[in-house]
Amino acid sequence: MPEGNTIHRLAREHSRDFGGRIVRARSPQGRFAREARQLDRRHFLRADAHGKHLFHFWEDGRVVHIHLGMAGTFRRFEGTVPRARPTVRLRLATAPVTVDLIGPPTCELITEEQRLAILARLGPDPIRADAEPETVRATLERRPDRPIGDALLDQRVLAGAGNIYRNEALFLTGIHPLRPSRRISPEEWLALWETLRALMRRGVGEGTVTVNPGEVPHPRAAAERAPGDDFYVYGMTICRRCGSRLRELPLSGRRMFVCLTCQPKRPLKARGNARASPGEV
Repeated sequence: MPEGNTIHRLAREHSRDFGGRIVRARSPQGRFAREARQLDRRHFLRADAHGKHLFHFWEDGRVVHIHLGMAGTFRRFEGTVPRARPTVRLRLATAPVTVDLIGPPTCELITEEQRLAILARLGPDPIRADAEPETVRATLERRPDRPIGDALLDQRVLAGAGNIYRNEALFLTGIHPLRPSRRISPEEWLALWETLRALMRRGVGEGTVTVNPGEVPHPRAAAERAPGDDFYVYGMTICRRCGSRLRELPLSGRRMFVCLTCQPKRPLKARGNARASPGEV
């Protein structure tokens, strides 16, 4: 499933391509045909994102709400445009750009009131300037025994982070994903929030990459990272920084990768200098 950085990138692209212009809209698949006729040859104002939700704003208060789910995707064309696939839910076009939306579980025409209701169900989005980490912290405190790794995937707690950013941000802040939220100190939470925000904002422009440029991997980790080297722990077997073997565990129905050396189950302050043993997971 595309994470929030991808949806924000799409919002920027759609605002750039269509913002302030009269746009043709149609639904080759037919499942959005009636709505497309209401949009066709009208002004597309702008696009915006909150978490994994994309919103297109049109004249006269019309709003299109899109969620790509696991399989949805956009395809963009410039110049010569191929014949639309029968699976295209929505095609938007204004010379020289055409964009096809394929396979989304959600593509609906809604009112502004309905959009606000959707936002009310979502937590703060770290990419957005209006997001407040204190709001997320307060939500975490309502379920203090919930593992922090589970909470980070709950879009009602924090919007936009997916499994890759969950894995990478917890690793970079040295927090074990099974640690209860109540045992995350205010300082640790702020560091985790700032790490998530920095990674996801970077991802808007660069794609989903978390490794710092120029940071050399541990020799034991280098072999499995050729030719790509995008992540510290996600999808890996060896920790990129310390060379320890990673442990994999299921959490929230997704794969979690943990370095017991870099992410002790209990904070180092409470454990002294002891290292976590494999049996603790």
